[in-house]
Amino acid sequence: MIAVPIKTIAIIGAGDGGCAAAAQLAQRGFDIRLYGRSRATTEPLSATGGIEYEGALGEGFAPLSLITNDAGTAIAGADLVLIMVPTHAHEDVARTIAPHIAPRQVVMAAPGHTLLLIPNTIRKAGGRLGIYCDSSSLPFICRKSAPGRINITRAAQILYFAVFPGEKVADVAEDVRQVFPHIEPTPSLLHTVFPYTNAIHHPPALLLNVGRVESTAGDYHHDGITPSVGRLIDALDAERLAVAAALGVRIEPLPQFFFRMGYTNEAGRDGGTAYDVFHNSEPNRWIKAPATIDHRFLNEDVPYGLVAIAELGHVAQVPTPCADAVIEIASIVAGRSYRRDGLTRDRMGIGAMTASQVTTLLRTGHIAGI
Repeated sequence: MIAVPIKTIAIIGAGDGGCAAAAQLAQRGFDIRLYGRSRATTEPLSATGGIEYEGALGEGFAPLSLITNDAGTAIAGADLVLIMVPTHAHEDVARTIAPHIAPRQVVMAAPGHTLLLIPNTIRKAGGRLGIYCDSSSLPFICRKSAPGRINITRAAQILYFAVFPGEKVADVAEDVRQVFPHIEPTPSLLHTVFPYTNAIHHPPALLLNVGRVESTAGDYHHDGITPSVGRLIDALDAERLAVAAALGVRIEPLPQFFFRMGYTNEAGRDGGTAYDVFHNSEPNRWIKAPATIDHRFLNEDVPYGLVAIAELGHVAQVPTPCADAVIEIASIVAGRSYRRDGLTRDRMGIGAMTASQVTTLLRTGHIAGI
């Protein structure tokens, strides 16, 4: 099959991930339009007409053809609509872009891992969605070093990639490889849910360092993950692997996955524990702890990470006592109902379906009798 040329890309989201992608893709010659919901976020970029970048891309400036707070203007005529916002913003962003989506456009979430939340929301809002696809993570480890400057410390070596319905993945992957050559196609959207490893290491590391976070700062992924903290991460990883296996999804344990992504070295992989992984992770080594627990490490990674694993555990009939405990404790500490507000089976678009019905729906796009 000959890939449909992708030249113009609308990036939805002007945060860390969106700015990193805009800089890298503009550098590679794509026509980039960047949409941000907040003027405070886009104004420093509009002032210069682009994004300054440093780190893994070298150092330079990437001019952008459009920086806007108007989603319709960004999306009109784009070949690819690339959603790059935190998962807790997926539903609101899907409603925002729905009126502007054309069937010929490819809509991709990076990160995705919210199953059918985005496509169902777009369609319920009247959007004419054609192809929907997603990846398991952001394509980069990145942080803004200034309002108009992005520091990319590492590009992911692989991106697990899925399409709805899954049986179209080969054709869509040919198109998307023009933008992300390192995608690794998988059979269904389930296969991009489980590699979302932030869900198993951010919440326990933040919770078990909560006193320190609220009183001082430190190197989050290094001295904040002690052997004891690492054991909790390992227990969550074991539940993630068990739920995935019960739903027919083969994924790698955290050490092997981080090594393949380029986020840890051979010592981190071969040690076999979360403690080994993070104490041998150069890209993560100097990431500082949040200044507050009101942060995406809880507000995103618990309701849109651990809750999803626990909910899929119900579908697969696999107990998740460790994930359930962390969800409950995080909800108490943060004063929020993460389970109620998170990625429940209803919000994932699978309701009371059985495991067989879920896998059939994600593969074919429909289920007889439902």
